[in-house]
Amino acid sequence: MPLYLMAIVAGCALGSLFATAAIKVAQTLTGEEALRHLEETNTVCGMIASARYVEGAPGKPTYLNFDHPYPNQSCAAVIAGSARAKFKDAPEAAFTGKWVCVTGLITTNSRGKVQIAVSDPAQVVVQEAPTPPATNQTTATTSK
Repeated sequence: MPLYLMAIVAGCALGSLFATAAIKVAQTLTGEEALRHLEETNTVCGMIASARYVEGAPGKPTYLNFDHPYPNQSCAAVIAGSARAKFKDAPEAAFTGKWVCVTGLITTNSRGKVQIAVSDPAQVVVQEAPTPPATNQTTATTSK
């Protein structure tokens, strides 16, 4: 193969390598994993342990707290007050106790807690809770 042709092929290969290196691929994460993916758009899934509409706060947000009730949540979906009307039911009632996946930009609040801003109901999806993996362990019983 002529040298100039090899240089072109090599340049194209390197160009495509660098082009794909900058792409962030959306992933499904737990609330705990979300902290390692700040400033990325991904999907966080987990049980909504608590939720609260804070009507008196600026922006009237609704917080959906993953895995543990506030203030120990692993991550929070923050629904802006302006987006509440887009939901069929009050989000704090509709999602508490359910397995939910939220897609959006992962950031932190002023206290360093992980959050995802929600501006559209399509970002929030209720799913079946995953079943724990089956174990191959058997229970031994003894008779006397």
